[in-house]
Amino acid sequence: MTAASPAGPAARVLVLQHEATAPAGLFGESLRAAGLRLDERVLCDGGRVPGHLDDHDALLVLGGDMNVGEDAEYPFLLAEQELLREAVRRGLPTLGICLGAQQLAASCGGGVRRRSALALGWRRFTVERDDVLLAGVDTGTPVFHWRQFACRLPDDAVPIAHGDGDPQVFRVGELAWGVQFHPEVGSEILRGWAADDPQSVVAATGGGLDRFLAENERRLPASQALCRRLAANFVAAGGLAAR
Repeated sequence: MTAASPAGPAARVLVLQHEATAPAGLFGESLRAAGLRLDERVLCDGGRVPGHLDDHDALLVLGGDMNVGEDAEYPFLLAEQELLREAVRRGLPTLGICLGAQQLAASCGGGVRRRSALALGWRRFTVERDDVLLAGVDTGTPVFHWRQFACRLPDDAVPIAHGDGDPQVFRVGELAWGVQFHPEVGSEILRGWAADDPQSVVAATGGGLDRFLAENERRLPASQALCRRLAANFVAAGGLAAR
């Protein structure tokens, strides 16, 4: 894979964060630790989707409560898809997480489908083919999901992993990946999400909030190790390390 060269001593990553409660978390921390600069735009709080990526070396698109196609209420979703198409066209390192993955799929000719049930909780995925994004990753690690939709992959997408009948990891072009789970989460993020929607937690997991939070604490160390490995692979594959 051939990456675009970083401009200057430290690559600049555009982070499109849909909501204040869904930050880049550990993935963002890992990028900073690798020497990258993050330009974070919180779109629901007035952050702007830039008209081009000339000033950035990579793109990270995060999750959120809104869904693909709700552009009448959230017009930034269309602008975001334009930017994702540009990133793929230019071969910029790109990662979409949950909604970001669905936006990547939709922007490149695929779409989404509504699942019969909310995917919420810790689940494993099955790897279909080797890919640099998953190099050295413990693929037996359960990863966290909170989503009602699944991706319909573009015809030219490369499926990398699946689970629960859905694509879980895929690549479009050389350096644009989508992951349907949340590698970035930590205790604070998950506690906030559970506090915002406890009914969904109880309904989807079949247990109370205390049980949900306790399971998170058991699962997070392995999940966060996976996240750090993903971030390191993303930086290496994209040639983004500071020089």
